[in-house]
Amino acid sequence: MSKKTIVWSPSRIRTLNECPRRYVHFHVVGNGGWPGGPRAKDPKVAQAWQLGSKRKNSDLMLRTISDGVKDWVLMKFRGEKWVEHSAKNEMTARMRCNLKENCGEVDDDLIKNMISDGFPRLSALERAPLLSQLGSERVDEWMPLNRLEPHWVGNSRVYTVPDLIARIGEKWHLVRLASQIWRRVPSEIQQLELGVMLKWALEEPSLPNSADQFVIHRIGWVSHRWLGWRKRGSAVWNDASKIMLAHDLKELRFMHLASQSNASLDDLATNETKQHCSNCGYRKECPSS
Repeated sequence: MSKKTIVWSPSRIRTLNECPRRYVHFHVVGNGGWPGGPRAKDPKVAQAWQLGSKRKNSDLMLRTISDGVKDWVLMKFRGEKWVEHSAKNEMTARMRCNLKENCGEVDDDLIKNMISDGFPRLSALERAPLLSQLGSERVDEWMPLNRLEPHWVGNSRVYTVPDLIARIGEKWHLVRLASQIWRRVPSEIQQLELGVMLKWALEEPSLPNSADQFVIHRIGWVSHRWLGWRKRGSAVWNDASKIMLAHDLKELRFMHLASQSNASLDDLATNETKQHCSNCGYRKECPSS
């Protein structure tokens, strides 16, 4: 297996930590098994990808909200008017598509309830920390970025790009947006994951080459409103995040090399607490269940 298949992102690391068994089957065995993927004609690979891509309805809603947030930010940047009716129609269409791809069935009552629960997050963006200041005199310049644009660390692909960047005075603000968080202040490991944005920024030739010229933000939905957390960048934070990233890549590479595509369920570690099993497509065939 090519080393270039190693991909780092916070979501992949969470999957690996929650259940190595699920990680291997989805990201190793199922790698390339998506419809139209390079290995989709291999039944074992295609099934592994299909099972691994299964998500709870609440996760599908959060994914739909994230797409709506991206739309809102892009329209703000272009100076276009955000229309609630149009945004709700777009969210409904995306929700229907996500449900159909996930389980093949579309329940209109379920969609109605999910839109009722999720749409207020979009309509409240205008009051979110920092986002409410975009386009005002307080923000000198800003632009949205493609969070899914990969960068290379050796032979590994990593996702370190912020959702948007803004310059306020002499500081550059790197912003990560989250459609759901459980508390305003990120955990220690989450702060290290946020710190990888410093690596991206310091490697951009058009940006300052000093970590303390940046401010890291996480803006996320908690309970019933958008809350923000911010911290000034530092060389110490940047170094600690790079150490974490190197450790994560080592763990990911080990899992790929040790497992390959012939991994057996019985030989893989699993989530002993079963805390995340309800969100796993493999639970019906998993020996530990």
